[in-house]
Amino acid sequence: MPIDHPSILNKPPLFELRSISKSYAEQTVVNQLSLRLHAGEIFGLLGESGAGKSTLLQLAANLINPDLGEVWLGGEKLPLPSDLLIPGHPDIKIVHQDYGLSPNLSVRENIRYALRYYEKSFRDARIEELLELCQLQALAEQPAKLLSGGEKQRTAIARALAEEAQILLLDEPFAHLDLPNNRRLAETIRKSVALSGAACIFVTHHATDALGLSQRMGILRQGSLIQLGTPQEIYHQPLNAYVAGLSGEANVLDLTLAEQYFGRHDWHVLPHAQVLIRPEYLHVQTTPSADGLKAEVRWSIFEGSRYRVCVRLEQFDLMVYSNKELKEKQKVWISVV
Repeated sequence: MPIDHPSILNKPPLFELRSISKSYAEQTVVNQLSLRLHAGEIFGLLGESGAGKSTLLQLAANLINPDLGEVWLGGEKLPLPSDLLIPGHPDIKIVHQDYGLSPNLSVRENIRYALRYYEKSFRDARIEELLELCQLQALAEQPAKLLSGGEKQRTAIARALAEEAQILLLDEPFAHLDLPNNRRLAETIRKSVALSGAACIFVTHHATDALGLSQRMGILRQGSLIQLGTPQEIYHQPLNAYVAGLSGEANVLDLTLAEQYFGRHDWHVLPHAQVLIRPEYLHVQTTPSADGLKAEVRWSIFEGSRYRVCVRLEQFDLMVYSNKELKEKQKVWISVV
């Protein structure tokens, strides 16, 4: 069910960060950040290294004290971690980049450890359920130290979900994964959240991961959440040139220059009278076109399903996509799709 469905948005939020701030050595790492999540929602937090993503997860997990602000779960304010014997909350689970698995224990044993206080019948049934959910049946008896990165990540998620967590926090879950494992993990997260009803926050510095998995996402810059919206809103209607560049390949031109060369179009206007022109908004031809602008290829990179091409017009460069190989200095014609 899409997150914008009224039956979700009309319900009270499951989880809230209210004006959270955190500083270290007088440097603000998280700055007056507020966020609300609903049950069954996957939220992607996109930001560069050093933006404050990992600190924000520590705050959301109730593992460190905020300098200001509050964490709410299920309509109740959580106590400060410093007021607890053991920081954290049993219904909030965080999966760190190092996975936190016991290397000599098997996949099954790592999951079983999270359920050690439950009756054997429930524990055994829950383990089998999680092994299937996270696509780990064939690896159940494998020691964690012999698993690949993607397999360790799925095992860590299975263990985090073992006690039916309400909030699942993932710190750079796709880091260092190859494409097949990336896709398996994304499917595991989708299934886990859909079946458990948990809310999930994952942080990443890769736009494709955030755009592909999130139902809503946010852009974090220097500890502030500068834009919040659906992946489509972030990609097609970025707040500024920074968000445009962080969320995908972007040509950012002065409005007067864009209109001079391409005429008036329904461009997305950015601050400072600039416009966003994504490469897919442009069409490249190798034969003269009446409505095309003559350009010269500077370089072309093969990316599998397409070529990413930099072309030079009279005054500026543009990034375009092509379904065929183009050579350096080849003449092409560029038009708006």
